[in-house]
Amino acid sequence: MLERITSLQAETGRTHLTQAEVLTQSIVQHLQRILNTRRGSVPIDAEFGVPDFTNLAGSFATGETTQIIENMTRMIARYEPRLKSPRILVAEGAQEVLSLSFSLEGVVSIDDRDIPIHLATRVSSDGRVSLAMH
Repeated sequence: MLERITSLQAETGRTHLTQAEVLTQSIVQHLQRILNTRRGSVPIDAEFGVPDFTNLAGSFATGETTQIIENMTRMIARYEPRLKSPRILVAEGAQEVLSLSFSLEGVVSIDDRDIPIHLATRVSSDGRVSLAMH
């Protein structure tokens, strides 16, 4: 809601962004907030957020990536309903020791059309999640 109010205040001129681009940017920003909020840190909803990802060293070797993927997918499905059928896959060849790279895919419905979204997702050694459009 605050995002909409801010955009109304900022609308002094025309923008060159399409409706799909505006919606996609909004979803990416919201996903960033969801995936960078630690579970238990939001008083109104103890389930909001993801577990602390700061101890990533060796996650590929110990199989913890499955748990990370499940946690992220569950949070996205629950708190970002605009992204339909979210799916997270480990990025090929991205098995670094100090970070994890994933591909986040889903579908956004705009004007009765389904538009696929592909995001590169990276969890750094400090537990910070970053997203970028493919």
